Amino acid sequence: DAQQQAEQQGISVYTLLNHWVDDLERREPFPTRHLHVLADHHGNRSPRANPHARGAVYGLTLEQGPDALARLYLATLQGIAYGTRHIIDSMNQAGHQIIRVVMCGGATKNPLWLREYANITGCDIHLASEEDAVTLGAALLGAVAAECYPTLPAAAAALVRAGATITTDPQYAAFHAAKYGVYLQM
Repeated sequence: DAQQQAEQQGISVYTLLNHWVDDLERREPFPTRHLHVLADHHGNRSPRANPHARGAVYGLTLEQGPDALARLYLATLQGIAYGTRHIIDSMNQAGHQIIRVVMCGGATKNPLWLREYANITGCDIHLASEEDAVTLGAALLGAVAAECYPTLPAAAAALVRAGATITTDPQYAAFHAAKYGVYLQM
């Protein structure tokens, strides 16, 4: 039904789901407070490195319709972002200082996911201005190989431009700290 509605409206199904989440959040400030997703459906590569880990959804109800799908969609985006937070926390505990995240690729086209990544990780999300950063990376390597630039950092300094920054909103820190605690227990 969601796919059909999206096609009728001429938008992607993700845009439709984002609209449904917006509507749900206007009525419920924290619509996923009782719904938790552990996204280890293919095992956990990092930081637990357990290929036998399995995903889980906790807090399902008999709710149906757009609100149910929006709630599960948001909880899934959050679950994936909690996985990233777990990696960042593990790296920081090992002596690194991760304070910002630079993203490229498909997820950067979803403002809801970017918002959740920033709020959950506590790191601002920095985007490249180039929509296809992978192709830009190949061009940088080619420019260095062709000796147009002496080093990869020099090529990047000349050719890479910063894009938008999604900043973390501290008003959601306590909510996500509690959900992250549930994530770690799962």
